[in-house]
Amino acid sequence: MPFDFKRPAAYEQLVNIAQRNNVDAFTDKQPTPERAIKSLKDLIERETYDAVIIDTAGRTEIDPEVMQELKFTTLQLEPKETLLVMDSTIGQNSLSVAEGFANYVKLTGGIFTKYDSSAKGGSILSFKYVTGASVKFVGIGEKIQDIEPFDPSRIISRILGRGDIQTLVEKASTAISAKESEEMMKKVESGKFDFADFKKELEGIVKMGGLSQVIGMLPQTQVLKLPANFSDESQIKRMFAIIDSMTEEERHNPDIINGSRKQRIAKGAGVEKFEINQLIKNFSNFRNLSKNLKAIDRIMKLR
Repeated sequence: MPFDFKRPAAYEQLVNIAQRNNVDAFTDKQPTPERAIKSLKDLIERETYDAVIIDTAGRTEIDPEVMQELKFTTLQLEPKETLLVMDSTIGQNSLSVAEGFANYVKLTGGIFTKYDSSAKGGSILSFKYVTGASVKFVGIGEKIQDIEPFDPSRIISRILGRGDIQTLVEKASTAISAKESEEMMKKVESGKFDFADFKKELEGIVKMGGLSQVIGMLPQTQVLKLPANFSDESQIKRMFAIIDSMTEEERHNPDIINGSRKQRIAKGAGVEKFEINQLIKNFSNFRNLSKNLKAIDRIMKLR
């Protein structure tokens, strides 16, 4: 339910997000908080929902008018949870923002976005100091599935370079089975790893949030060089198209792909020839990277 009457297109944006994630959206757009609250209450009386999420206007600087609007909304709707969503990268300004919101409403928790950035936790400490409330979630990406429950021990482990094996195991278990992982590792070690296997690995990496996130959850891996384009989901999709344009023989025998074959594959995938060369280089880099990350195999066996 959007309660942002200041930011242009805030209403349309939230409705779009709800629709993309198969969640009901309150579509009765109203010009004022008073009329919106009345309309929402009428809807809640008619329907049965496990939870109703209300999104209000946010600011990095405290606006008294917006704060009074927020206070009125909370008094009228009496929410069970009042969560402040903050950008992890705003630094020292987080102290004044948290304090400003806490002066108008009773906060029960916080959500911190952009936690996949270089932020090291200062904003979270400021929030806890000022409000006394707990951080409930952190966002490590731009999608709904990139919102994770906040676990202090995991965050500290990442900051200290010890990785986050527990989160990696959880993500891995949803992307690839332990048996599949073991079979893939055997192929890498025996030199039988081919483009068909490579595509399966890429699909699993996409499900886990991308290779940069996977690498970030392994201990002391900042020295590893990521293959080109592996953090760009749109580029990974182009790699899928290239692999799909190969013949069965080419997928299983990468060494036979010569200049004329590259030209045909590029035409079939609708890409340039240099992208075929980049894919082959990525394939080789990934195979070498997998050999150096024997820890992945051990992680899968922990499940």
